[in-house]
Amino acid sequence: MRWLRRSELEQGKTLAVIVAVGFAVGLVLMNLGKKALLYNTGLLSEYTLYDMKYSGVDSHAFFLYLLQKRIGIALVLAVLSTTWLGLAAAWTGAAWLGVSFGMLMMASILRYGLKGILLIFAGVFPQILVYFPAALLLLQWIQEFCMAIYYPERLKEFQEVKDRSRLLRKKALRLPLLLAALLFGCLLEGYVNPKIVSGLLKIF
Repeated sequence: MRWLRRSELEQGKTLAVIVAVGFAVGLVLMNLGKKALLYNTGLLSEYTLYDMKYSGVDSHAFFLYLLQKRIGIALVLAVLSTTWLGLAAAWTGAAWLGVSFGMLMMASILRYGLKGILLIFAGVFPQILVYFPAALLLLQWIQEFCMAIYYPERLKEFQEVKDRSRLLRKKALRLPLLLAALLFGCLLEGYVNPKIVSGLLKIF
């Protein structure tokens, strides 16, 4: 895509590194605090899986819940991008993505061994194929939109257009595309993923 220029790809790589480091931290945290974070909370317990296995999922209600949650968070971050907290919000969001997934992965492995890896991948498929790139691009957009407002001279695009208002309008038009990607992810998570998880739990 034309708007994914070299400087933007480099910023995307920085966010990806933060996610990767957060993932490693999440693995360590869950492993060290497994008693308090895993066994005392019932996270991914057999009872939870049993309930998921035999309780039907209202896909429409689940989709609406996901839509409200995912788009809501995205809009909050978009608002933060217009403040001086935008950069911190992007980096914190990237770290949280990594840490939360790392902790969930380790929790599943601690409870079910190698089968836990299969359980996690079933739990995030196929929406992860949309969510992960969309989340990185959204965090990158938040970072760049904040910079376009407060530090435009640091953006290569500003050096080309020499007009901050034009740059902001150009970047603002990208947000609906990112929200549309999240919407598609919600559709996959709400209507497709429950069937995959249900099928796995029958043989789990």
